[in-house]
Amino acid sequence: MTLRERLAPLRQRFSHQPNVIQTRAGVERLPVQSLRPHWVVGRDLCMFRCEEFANVPRNRRRAALALKVPVWSPFERTGWHCVWSGGLAMVWFWDDAVVRPRAEPFATPIDLARAQICPETALLPRRESGVSLQRCARGWELQHWREGALRHSVWYPERPDATEVSAALARHGIAATLPEGAVQAAPSYAAQPWESPQTPAEWLIANERPLAVAAVLAIALAAVWQETRFWKLTHMQAAAAETFAAVEAELGPIARTRAEAVRLRRRNDAVAGILNVPSQAYVMGLVDAAIPSESTRFFEWRYQQGELTVIVEDTQQNLDTVAYVRALEAEPLFEQVRVGRTQGEDRVRITLRVRV
Repeated sequence: MTLRERLAPLRQRFSHQPNVIQTRAGVERLPVQSLRPHWVVGRDLCMFRCEEFANVPRNRRRAALALKVPVWSPFERTGWHCVWSGGLAMVWFWDDAVVRPRAEPFATPIDLARAQICPETALLPRRESGVSLQRCARGWELQHWREGALRHSVWYPERPDATEVSAALARHGIAATLPEGAVQAAPSYAAQPWESPQTPAEWLIANERPLAVAAVLAIALAAVWQETRFWKLTHMQAAAAETFAAVEAELGPIARTRAEAVRLRRRNDAVAGILNVPSQAYVMGLVDAAIPSESTRFFEWRYQQGELTVIVEDTQQNLDTVAYVRALEAEPLFEQVRVGRTQGEDRVRITLRVRV
């Protein structure tokens, strides 16, 4: 089953457009509805011809057919409809001055702007091969089918007898008779006319307008989506900027207070560092208290950046350097105590590091 056949029930569900048939007796509504309205030309108003175009390139066949139709037609202005079967063209043509879609007083008027003109035969059952006699809205149509194509068609105002059928087939070189069961006593119309197989290029040409509308609509939708997305991002950016400004205004005093606190803490740390450094008077008192001899006096004093160098002199007792080192190292504030001789026998140089 082809995709078209699978979609046929769905198409039928959405088929609500009326179909109208025009015959020599007048205009009437058909009992079927379609996706688009059809103005059907009765078989009594049509002429039929099947022509071979297999030797014409596929892309030039329609143009070649358009040149042939005026040659075949006896009418001054000719309307025509073609259904292709491979290289065969099944062509119905009629007097365009007679067949003209017009408004009729139906309960549901037909949309003339959208109405497609097609022959009555194209709505009747399509066969594969053989001879059949088909009842039409007005009259009868003798059909000869071969390989799915309607090769010959003759219209009769009244039902032909076997002699007339044989004579008509013989004129076309067909040695056949009308078999039993090949007579369709009542027309059975389809919702859609026969369709020709289309190449991709023909399909594009046939659907050029809907495709263009769809493309424009898709571009418009894409543009609207992009514009909506742009304005949404702009709105979100503006909202974020407003939120940031509100948060900044709320946290501004806190941030300034924090910065001031950090500045004060750094200042306090610096002051505390300065205050934690022992003064020279304090260090001198510690050194004086640690010196083991009461007769010792300071001869020279240098104290800078925690490094103390002092020269002491003791003229009454011999200077015991070991005793000096032990006494000064016993003081927790002093470290790296070094003692060395200097000028004078009663003098000694003491170098040490003051812990900060």
